[in-house]
Amino acid sequence: MSDLNISGFRFSEADVKKVLTSPEGKKLLQLLSQDGGKALRQAADALKNGQSRTAQQILSPIMESEAAAGLIKKLNQE
Repeated sequence: MSDLNISGFRFSEADVKKVLTSPEGKKLLQLLSQDGGKALRQAADALKNGQSRTAQQILSPIMESEAAAGLIKKLNQE
């Protein structure tokens, strides 16, 4: 895995590792997995099928929550 391109955003392997291993990233994954990971799996499947808009719609209610917004803000500052 060198670079991942999702909806026009490029993520390097180092970027993904940084997010997934940070305290904020772990909390964000917990939020995304509250339903047993169902929404996260559906979004991943949509992305695999080139349906980034569908993936975004699936995750939107979670990602737009106050808790997720705060975590994302912290991740973007690092």
